[in-house]
Amino acid sequence: MPTQFSSSASTVRGLTRAALCTACACLLAPVSIPIGPVSLTLGVFAILLAGALLPPALAALSACAYLLLGFAGLPVFAGFAAGPGVLFGMTGGYLLAYPIMAWLLSMVCEKTRSRGVRMAGVALANLCCYLLGTAWFMAATGMGLWASLSACVIPFILPDLAKGWCALWLAERLR
Repeated sequence: MPTQFSSSASTVRGLTRAALCTACACLLAPVSIPIGPVSLTLGVFAILLAGALLPPALAALSACAYLLLGFAGLPVFAGFAAGPGVLFGMTGGYLLAYPIMAWLLSMVCEKTRSRGVRMAGVALANLCCYLLGTAWFMAATGMGLWASLSACVIPFILPDLAKGWCALWLAERLR
C-alpha cells in the first residue's frame, strides 16, 4: 500500500506543479508590449519556466491548459485577449507552439544539468516557436518571409533568450 500511496501523492504533486505553472502563464502572458503584429509578452517566460521545472508530459500539459483557458474565453493572452479568434488568428501559430516549446526544454533539462546545453534547449524551443508561428503568420497574412521575420522574429530573439535564461535561473532556485 505505501507504494500506491506514494505514487498517488507523486501524481497529485506533479499535477499541482503543472497547475501552478499554468496559473503563472495566465498571470504573466497578458502583460505585453505591442511592437507590431506580435506583442512582446511574458508568456514565453512562463512557458519556458514550465519546461525547466516540470517533466516533459506535464510541461506540455501545462501549456495546453493555458491555451484551453484562453480558447474558452479567459483573458490570458497578450493584452488580455481571449477566445478562438486569438488562438487561430494571424499570430496563433506562436501560441500553438507553446506546448512544443515546454516539452522540448523539459526534455533537455531532464537529460542534463549543463547550463550551456540547457540554454541551447531554450534556443531550440524558441526556434520551434519561430518556425511554426512564422509559417502560420505568413499563411494568414500573405506576407513574405523577410517581412514576416522582420516583424515577428528578429525583434524577439534577444528578449526571448533573456527570458529563457531567467526561467532557467529561477527554476534552479525553486528546485
